[in-house]
Amino acid sequence: MDLRQRTRGKRILNALKSPVSILIASAALILVGLGIRVPVLDWPSAAWLLPLLPAWLVAVWSKFADKTEAELAEIDARREQYDLIQVQNSHLRDVARRAIDYRDRIDQLVQKAGDGALSVRLRDVSNRVEEWVGRIFTLSQRVDAYRSNPVIQADLKGIPNSIGQLKFRMTHETDPTVKAEMGNAITQRQNQLTMLESLDNTMDRAELQLENALTALGTVYSQMLLIDARDINSGRTERLSESINEQMAGLNDVIGAMNDLNAPAERTTVAQGNLR
Repeated sequence: MDLRQRTRGKRILNALKSPVSILIASAALILVGLGIRVPVLDWPSAAWLLPLLPAWLVAVWSKFADKTEAELAEIDARREQYDLIQVQNSHLRDVARRAIDYRDRIDQLVQKAGDGALSVRLRDVSNRVEEWVGRIFTLSQRVDAYRSNPVIQADLKGIPNSIGQLKFRMTHETDPTVKAEMGNAITQRQNQLTMLESLDNTMDRAELQLENALTALGTVYSQMLLIDARDINSGRTERLSESINEQMAGLNDVIGAMNDLNAPAERTTVAQGNLR
């Protein structure tokens, strides 16, 4: 579910939960539920819905359509979408925070543009920025999970020592069976180390890509500040979209490389065959 759908859902829920809406709905439930007939006219209790239902619909719509309420709902939806507490590393968290801040500022520019052709163009750019920031946040989380994983970090330091110890013991081992087991253990650990080093290189690349993406996002924001109605047909907004697409492709490449490695932290353990 994208941001606009979540925001719309929150606006609907907030409208239904508004005090006026709840008051009218409660009155209807009491009057109709208890079977209280309409006084003077002596109509059945269901007749209470004739004035109460339209009043309830007006109350709900007024709350839903309120611009301030819409902005508050969007803020709540954004906070739920990008919870910076999930990123423990201070640097990566700052990257994600700054990307979100750029996105918010770009959205403000779109709102100030009002209606018209320029607004439509800028809104298209804003939608792409929303996807872009989502990729940045996702990548920040994945790099953070890797950097803060004690098993992976311990393996990167410990496996080379383990391989060295096994090789030393293997040179002094005379039993062919034990020696073969040692050789197998060395091969397994070497394969694991190669995989971990490849993952580590990918994470280094990911951090660089995040820095580049943040710089490019700041450039897009600066360029959007300079766009006005005269630029509708100048191709400037198209160039912004192309720049965003290039950055998105770079982030997607890194995420794809992570997926190809298929080395989630919880499955990264010291190779079996430990010999003591």
